Amino acid sequence: MKEKLSFLRKRHLMLFILLFLFWMMLSPSITVKSALVGIVVSLGVVFYSKDIVFNEEEIPLFTFFRIGKFFSFIACLVVEIVKANIQVAKIVLSPSLPISPKVVRVPVKFQKDFDKVLYANAVTLTPGTLTVDLDDDGYIIHALTAEAAEDLNDSVMERRVRKLEEDTK
Repeated sequence: MKEKLSFLRKRHLMLFILLFLFWMMLSPSITVKSALVGIVVSLGVVFYSKDIVFNEEEIPLFTFFRIGKFFSFIACLVVEIVKANIQVAKIVLSPSLPISPKVVRVPVKFQKDFDKVLYANAVTLTPGTLTVDLDDDGYIIHALTAEAAEDLNDSVMERRVRKLEEDTK
């Protein structure tokens, strides 16, 4: 029991530190007042979300190694979003408007619900694609072009999420 409490305290501390650092990054100026408000808000979020965030089977992300892997995933997502923005801008600015909308089913290749939702959100954040539905069999995704629909099979983001899932086993 004591080992489990220690485990949870480490995770609480890690989440608190991450939230506080995020708060300070978003603060317009670094003052004692903004730091105190950040501490209170971060502690409040940790306290109220402890049952959601600290499920050991579902999301064991709160170690320095795994947080690093997650930030690597975020960096890859940002690159994919920029590339997709450029592709969508070319399509929209083209006089012929070369779109060929498709709705495709992509099979689910993840075991954990967190990873399934993470991939669905990554697809939705990428311009030109939208996750319409997610069930046990797969994702239903709307793509702006047939090429974007084809690229969903074994995509970069899918490989990154699979790598995250493998690292948490």
